[in-house]
Amino acid sequence: MRPPTIAVVGAGISGLAVAYEIRELARRLPQAPRLLCLEAGPRAGGNVRSERDGEFLCEWGPNGFLDNVPATPRLVQRLGLGERMLKSEDAAARRFIYRDGKLRRVPEGAASFLGSDILPLAGKLRLLGEPFARSKRDGADESVFQFAARRIGTPAAAVMVDAMVSGVYAGDARQLSLPAAFPKMRAMEQQHGSLFRAMLARMRRRNGDSGGPAGPGGTLTSFRDGMQELIDALARVLGDDLRLSHPVEGVAHMGERGLRVLPREGAPLEVDAVVLANPARESARLVSTLDPEMSAAMAAIPSAPLVVMHLGFQTAALGEQPLGFGFLVPRGQGLRMLGSLWSSFIFRERAAENRRLITVMIGGAHDPGAVELEDRELVAIVRRELQTAMGIHIPPYFTRIFRHPHGIPQYNIGHLQRVSTIERSLERYPGLFVSGNSYRGIAINACVDEAPRIAESVVEFLEQRPSAAAGD
Repeated sequence: MRPPTIAVVGAGISGLAVAYEIRELARRLPQAPRLLCLEAGPRAGGNVRSERDGEFLCEWGPNGFLDNVPATPRLVQRLGLGERMLKSEDAAARRFIYRDGKLRRVPEGAASFLGSDILPLAGKLRLLGEPFARSKRDGADESVFQFAARRIGTPAAAVMVDAMVSGVYAGDARQLSLPAAFPKMRAMEQQHGSLFRAMLARMRRRNGDSGGPAGPGGTLTSFRDGMQELIDALARVLGDDLRLSHPVEGVAHMGERGLRVLPREGAPLEVDAVVLANPARESARLVSTLDPEMSAAMAAIPSAPLVVMHLGFQTAALGEQPLGFGFLVPRGQGLRMLGSLWSSFIFRERAAENRRLITVMIGGAHDPGAVELEDRELVAIVRRELQTAMGIHIPPYFTRIFRHPHGIPQYNIGHLQRVSTIERSLERYPGLFVSGNSYRGIAINACVDEAPRIAESVVEFLEQRPSAAAGD
């Protein structure tokens, strides 16, 4: 009798975390399974990648994770990385929005909101009427912008919510689905009838910070050598089970005999379970012959292209600059960039002493063509806009540009219906599972939090399935 075989397709953070959790849970199986984590590219991690270049540490993608979701810190401890974790500086609590030609500090609580200049007076007064806004009870899909305008007014939606959506999704608030992209907001309205009342109730329960206008609760956390440390630790645990430069061309269902993975090179792999942990657009290609309906639903999940640019300066040459996390730019403010992270203020280790690292994001759903611009043009745009927003007149002496043609998945209107179609289709193929940030959460926390559930489903399936190799 051969041991059960499990294939995880894709070695981004989702695939690595799922493969790791399967290894842990599979210890309860009577026979240790054969696990294969197949990655098409030459390295693991997907967009999670850190690169040290001289005096600066640059992140290709995510800069960290919030510590208010237990799954990720717990995984970090299990991997032995606890002492490598790095909390963001206290100054990172200060956040800004660029509006009407200047940076304006986002108030960190209701008490400081009335005295802030983040919104004009009429906008602030309308926002204060949020507890009396009409609630939506019909369960129909609704865009993030529609929800925000209904609850806190169009001025606040156009400034604060549009900027938040740009910062999180690089997305279009008028296209993103509220229940898919921000399910907690929908739940807050349904359970409490008001976002303000929900936040007050949460603060009373937790007796602490539950997040507010300045950003979500929790502290941004990374590692001394960047997020790459998490990827490297997972890859070390998987060892030879991780196969790089192993692209897959398709998946076939063989009935009671299980599944077949079709690699680009070599013989087909007969397996008992498959987890598709790559982006939805890639999974759509893999199941196009197996199930056109599922493939179409996957292919309908778009992504927003994104450019990440790191700029290094000598601190003394910059002169006096605001201290904080960075700033976001609502649409219609005359700037092309989505926002800027003041990376060496967030984590001092991101730049050498007397050096400053500024990170800028440009592109997104509003500006997908930005990813196609030449480096020289991108640098010129960013330099001009940093001068406008921050008064930085000097050129950077260090520049790194990372392009993400497919960037961040967009949970647009109808996303939950598309996910439901995919889940119904999966029921027709026992042993086939999907994971990743295309479906139920784009952040590292969401991917890590989902991994044990996916792994449990895989192992339960193997426990209940008679071995396809019985009698071999």
